[in-house]
Amino acid sequence: MRTLNATLAAIVLCLAPFLAVSARGEPLQPQEFARRMSMSNLFEMEAAKLARQRGKGREVLEFAERMLADHARAGKELTEAARKDGVEFSQSLDKAGEEKLAALRALSGAAFDPAYLSSQVTAHEDALELLKNYAEQGEAGALKAFAESTYPTVRTHLLQVQSMTSQ
Repeated sequence: MRTLNATLAAIVLCLAPFLAVSARGEPLQPQEFARRMSMSNLFEMEAAKLARQRGKGREVLEFAERMLADHARAGKELTEAARKDGVEFSQSLDKAGEEKLAALRALSGAAFDPAYLSSQVTAHEDALELLKNYAEQGEAGALKAFAESTYPTVRTHLLQVQSMTSQ
């Protein structure tokens, strides 16, 4: 149990870079929003691939499949919105994202499902905050429209994963 708690704590701490406002409280620039949203999206997709391989529960496996489909679509929409706004950004995980995935890869059996679900609650909470803040404070354009249109889907994901963790 201590190992699981330590792993969950490490995952939560690693999600801090996905916050929607800069350290000075200023709205994010379009490139920074796109970069952070891409990292969040990539983490959720890679974690879902792990869940598809290591997950045991039917609900976990179904949720992972839904995440793969929805986040593949979101990734394409983000890339297109950034292109329309003339924004280039890195489409790879940073060190923190890789560390979160490594923490999940280290788990197997009965320990994997709750850790995966917990990571998804935190990831979706952070993604929602990122989307909400950019929709409210970001520059007008396709990325802002992306934030506004993607928010309801991510909120639905969060509610779904929260219901699975409360059972």
